[in-house]
Amino acid sequence: MPKQDGSLTDADRVTLVRALDRLIPTVDAEFAAGALGMLGDVEERARREKSTRSAFLRVVEALSLDLTAHAVGGFSAMTDQERTNALLDIESALPGEFSLFLGIVRDVYYEDDRTPDRPVNFDGDDEVFGKAP
Repeated sequence: MPKQDGSLTDADRVTLVRALDRLIPTVDAEFAAGALGMLGDVEERARREKSTRSAFLRVVEALSLDLTAHAVGGFSAMTDQERTNALLDIESALPGEFSLFLGIVRDVYYEDDRTPDRPVNFDGDDEVFGKAP
């Protein structure tokens, strides 16, 4: 859970790296957002505006409070499907905040020269997030 001043704990950072890897579908693990070290850029971008900073911290807090993650030893100990389900639960509970967070993650990822071109839309079968009503 983020500290009182809004800074992230080491546990938050580990959790977020795993979350980034679930948010951006990739066939090659070498091009996963976490593997490319994008968390710092995501965090920096999120902190630029009050609304995105708040959304970012709410999502981080929700991840740290996930009961399934606590039961199995943390978000990193969860299976990929359990991580996806936890993120979908957060998207459902915090649709506005999650949408802002997901937008930042996608922007940072697809602006990087090491990643593939940004899809025209995110309606593909490999996209799980951003489809909540």
